[in-house]
Amino acid sequence: MEGNKVRQRMSAKPEKIQAKEVKENKTVHRSVGWLKAAMTSTLLSCFIFPLILWLLPSPINPVEFRLPPVPKWTGALHPNLKLQKATKLFTNKLTGPESMVADGDYLYTGTADGKIVEIYKGEIRVITKLGKDPCGKFEHEPTCGRPLGMRLDKDKYLIVADAYLGLFKVNVATGDKTLLLSSSTLINGQPAKFMNDIDIGKDGTIYISDTSALWDRRHNRYSVLEGESTGRLISFNPSTNEIKELVGGIAFANGVQITRDQQSVLLVSTTRAAIYRYYIDGPKKGNFEDFNNNLPGLPDNIRKSSLGGYWVGLAGVRKEAFSMMDFTAPHPWIRSLLTKVFSQEIIIKLLPKYGMVLRLNEEGKIVESLHDPSGKIIPGVSEVEDTGSVLYLGSYNLPFLSKLYISDIKGT
Repeated sequence: MEGNKVRQRMSAKPEKIQAKEVKENKTVHRSVGWLKAAMTSTLLSCFIFPLILWLLPSPINPVEFRLPPVPKWTGALHPNLKLQKATKLFTNKLTGPESMVADGDYLYTGTADGKIVEIYKGEIRVITKLGKDPCGKFEHEPTCGRPLGMRLDKDKYLIVADAYLGLFKVNVATGDKTLLLSSSTLINGQPAKFMNDIDIGKDGTIYISDTSALWDRRHNRYSVLEGESTGRLISFNPSTNEIKELVGGIAFANGVQITRDQQSVLLVSTTRAAIYRYYIDGPKKGNFEDFNNNLPGLPDNIRKSSLGGYWVGLAGVRKEAFSMMDFTAPHPWIRSLLTKVFSQEIIIKLLPKYGMVLRLNEEGKIVESLHDPSGKIIPGVSEVEDTGSVLYLGSYNLPFLSKLYISDIKGT
């Protein structure tokens, strides 16, 4: 009997070992199964996700283009901190003061909610609205209106280009407004889909940039990312109602400025980081040529400088180390992919914040630059309004206006 018990104890040990081995084998098989499933899922994801992304339609139809090599940030372009001396005004009381006009102690500007306002002795007064309520949302903008470029005419009326509604004449004292040119008017067979900036000649002729025939102001980043060239320069004589398309085929036609000699109009191309010159008078009348075809950023509006030449605000910069615009210009597929994955708003947030203003001489050469490398004070500038002692800095999207004394930037 003792021998049997010994045999029973001895036989029990292999059974336990065998059960343990079976359990371990099941665990191993289960682990291998999970590993295979994980690897299969990963491989499928790596294949299916790009396929889905590739098949998804892009909101843009990008074209290939190339920019000249980024100009070296030396000499007049050497980085400095001059823009950091600016002071923010009316924070969260003004949104998107794109363009400004100074008249003595009065300053006029337009806002993102469709208003045209007067600023006098630190107070803001609403002069008028070009569109109708409601305002404030993406879908409201075409009917609310978006005042952009503005100038005073010889009779002190404010002439305003609205991105959606057209060209207006505004009495700044009473708020009365008159539609001079509707955006639905066909100009060379095409309505002005995106009126942007203006200037007024001595004879009263108004020169207008029409940014794009494909995209409206709400989708302005898509126009840049697409690289399309359907912008143009238009002339309009309010006395005779004569309208002409002077130049077409411009990539994001933007800022407009008549030269001091009244011989030509300077026209900004934001996408091409360039400014062109169109001759409206003199022996070269009708000629179209480069003024500066390689700026260190994406230019917005251009205005006269009291220091000589012209101020140009940059909406973004082209850095020597790396420029997203330069990198993606010859690769349309990258820009197409970006717009599939990210919205316009997210794309703009991905870009580096760096404030810069340029001063160009009468020949288009950069003679001065003002910087905010951190972008914390001035992350971007749409326009510079020069009063002779003060520079007012506008923005198409920031919730404030900025002020910079010229005395603070001289000799620094």
